[in-house]
Amino acid sequence: MKGSWSVICLVSGLLVAGTWCTSESKMVNPRIIVVGAGAAGVAAVSKLYQSGLTNVTLLEGSHRYGGRIGTTPFGRDGGVVELGAQWCHGEKGNVVYELASAIPGLLTSSIAKNNLTLVRSSGERIEKEVFQQLIALAEEVEESDGREVFEGSFGAFFIQKFWEKLEANTTYRDIDRETAEQFLVYYHNYYRGYNAFDSWYDVAAHETDHFEITEGDQLLAWTGPKGFSTILDILSGNHPGSSASVRVPLKTITVFNQYVTNIEWLGTPNGTVIVSSEDGTRYETDHVILTVSLGVLKANHRTMFTPSIPPVNQNAIEGIHFGAVNKVFLYFDAPIPSQFGNAISLLWFDKDLEALRQSNHAWAEAVSFFYRVDAQPNVISAWLNGVEGRASEQLPDATIQDGLLHLLSIFARGVDFGNVKAILRYCLDGCAVWFSNLNKLVLLFILDLTGHQIVYSSARTLAVRLLRSGCRPGLNIWPLLWQTRRGNRSSCLLEKQPRKNITPPYMLR
Repeated sequence: MKGSWSVICLVSGLLVAGTWCTSESKMVNPRIIVVGAGAAGVAAVSKLYQSGLTNVTLLEGSHRYGGRIGTTPFGRDGGVVELGAQWCHGEKGNVVYELASAIPGLLTSSIAKNNLTLVRSSGERIEKEVFQQLIALAEEVEESDGREVFEGSFGAFFIQKFWEKLEANTTYRDIDRETAEQFLVYYHNYYRGYNAFDSWYDVAAHETDHFEITEGDQLLAWTGPKGFSTILDILSGNHPGSSASVRVPLKTITVFNQYVTNIEWLGTPNGTVIVSSEDGTRYETDHVILTVSLGVLKANHRTMFTPSIPPVNQNAIEGIHFGAVNKVFLYFDAPIPSQFGNAISLLWFDKDLEALRQSNHAWAEAVSFFYRVDAQPNVISAWLNGVEGRASEQLPDATIQDGLLHLLSIFARGVDFGNVKAILRYCLDGCAVWFSNLNKLVLLFILDLTGHQIVYSSARTLAVRLLRSGCRPGLNIWPLLWQTRRGNRSSCLLEKQPRKNITPPYMLR
């Protein structure tokens, strides 16, 4: 099939994998389908359209744009909260920041950066200096030598190095043993939310530190009525301040409620690909870019591709572990009192934690911190992590609200929050269960110890080139970007001036 190319590009969270075949007669303006209208899908379809490749269709399994960007109205005065991606992390080398910062006023430093406190379950607030020492110690442990060759879990590595450094370094002499033990419990809970795993004892030590932290402010909050979803308007040229020369008619080229079940490359000389959706609709196209979550791939990869993707990619999909980060927002009838601060992190005494585990609020152990929400003076939020977080998904709003208020009565004693006017849980599009709704959640992933035993199972091997006989492979990935929309956005940012013959693989960068 010399001179004939076809493409199937996989974008899973942070990855792009591709294999390309296309007919010379269709190189001017070929038929292209992009699957998924999240950040990666909108970025891909926008760059294609703005480069003159306008014969493009965007298929989305739900009824909305954004994927794991979930800006939602909540609170007072037309405010919004971010159910999914929340902050812009870093500046230098961050394409999201580069796009948003070009428009004055879109980003501002989050209040969650300042006035943070560690609070014991007795109500006692830890001194700021001790808090800073504990965080510095934790960061030093994470960056310790030997992590890449450590054979055990990340939990085993962290605890071993934590005590070694605490005892050896006089910088940390103000940290007493009890506080250090409480901090370890807190940090485990916090870190499993940060990286979305159930336990740091399930995670390989050398597989949790491959994300690059870009320079600059790590917590930049979005302003304005559209929050983080503003980035979709910038990408598509539909924001008034966008520098894009072409406005992409997203509504015209998008078909909603099209959950793709199969992508079949026919292997014919013309390189035709058939895309089938759950409702029986079939699309004939020349090229496909697939931008779905790891959760969707895990559930469907064995039946989604005809022919099947190679074992190396299947092993990676099956071997990478992922978890859920569930958010809850409480809207009160009065502003959050100043004595609360901007965020509190929870340190448990053993007896108090055991009492919680024996109560009706046992699921609330999933919470490691509360924080105030930018531009929402009456709203606080909590993240629910791990096994307990998933257990909470089955509970009604009233039970979740009571549990969170119970935690606040322990850790924010004496603070009068007023009455709760509304509760909003991380449940995009009204789904009944968060974690099981694989295509809509913030599914962050990491290689666990079980996955490590599977040959070629990592983020990098998930993006190994897809080879087909007679076809020229193409692949570019972003395996090192932190698990946010920055990775998805970057993975589908095409070269600034791609040629119209779309030389494989769409110049994906």
